[in-house]
Amino acid sequence: MSSAAASVRRSYIDGRWGQIHLRVTEARSGSTPLLLLHPTPKSGWIYQGLMQELGRDRTAIAPDTPGYGASDAPPAPASIEDLAGEMIHVLEQLALGGKIPQGPVDILGYHTGSVIATAMARLHPDRVRRLVLVSLAAYDADTRRQKLENLKSWRGPQEDGSHLTAMWQLMQSLFDPRVSPDWKHASLTENLRPGARAPWGYDAVYRYDFQAALDGLSHETLILNPEDDLWIPTRDNCARVQGARYVELPGLGHGLFDLETGRIAGLVHEFLSR
Repeated sequence: MSSAAASVRRSYIDGRWGQIHLRVTEARSGSTPLLLLHPTPKSGWIYQGLMQELGRDRTAIAPDTPGYGASDAPPAPASIEDLAGEMIHVLEQLALGGKIPQGPVDILGYHTGSVIATAMARLHPDRVRRLVLVSLAAYDADTRRQKLENLKSWRGPQEDGSHLTAMWQLMQSLFDPRVSPDWKHASLTENLRPGARAPWGYDAVYRYDFQAALDGLSHETLILNPEDDLWIPTRDNCARVQGARYVELPGLGHGLFDLETGRIAGLVHEFLSR
C-alpha cells in the first residue's frame, strides 16, 4: 500500500427511499473498488479509520444503510434482498458518475453487513469479485424465530430517557475493553440516531436464511472472526463457505477497526490483492 493515508469525503446519492449518505475515499486507479457495509444500528462511521488505510490504493465506499446514519429510511422494515438491491444501486450510480469503473467490486461486511454482502453475491454474482465477512449472524430457523420474537421487547425512545442507559449498558457488554470513552460516546450516538427504527436491521437479518446463502456462495471469501457476540456462530458456520479462508481474532471485540486498524487492513489488503 502507498504511504499516504486516504482522504475520506462524504456525499449523497438518490436511492429508492430518499437520499443515501456515503463515505468515499478519493479515487485510486489499478485496484478493484471496495464496498464496506456496516452492522446494525451503526453507520459507515465505523469504517472511517479503516478506509484511510484500505483507501490508499483503491476506492473505498461506506454507505449508511437506509434508515441508519444520515440515510433516509424506508417506510417499513426492508428485507435483506431489498437492502442488497439498494447497495447495487449505489454502485451503479457511482459508476455512472465516473467515481468507480464499471465491473465487479470487492465487499467487506460486518455483522448485518456480512449478511447484505452475501445476499449481493448470491443475487448479483457478476457484480462481486471477493468477499470479506467479519462475524456471521448465521442461525437456524428456530433461533431466528426466537430472536424475531425477542425484538418485540426492544426499548425505543422513552420519556424518562431510560432507553439511553439501556443502550449504554448493552454496548458496555459488547465493547472491547480498550476502547476510549470518546469512542463509546460516538458509538452510542450512532446507535441512537435511528430511534425506534434501530432494530429494523436485525428484523431483516432474522428473516433471512443466512445459513443457506452461505452454503451457496461460490466467491472467494475471507472470514474474520473477532471474539464478539458472534464468535460462536461464526466458528460454527464458517465451513459452509466452500474454500473460504478463516481467521480467528481472539481478544478483539467491538471497536476492532479502530483498535487494530493496521492489522485488519493488512489481512484484508493481502486477501484482496493476491
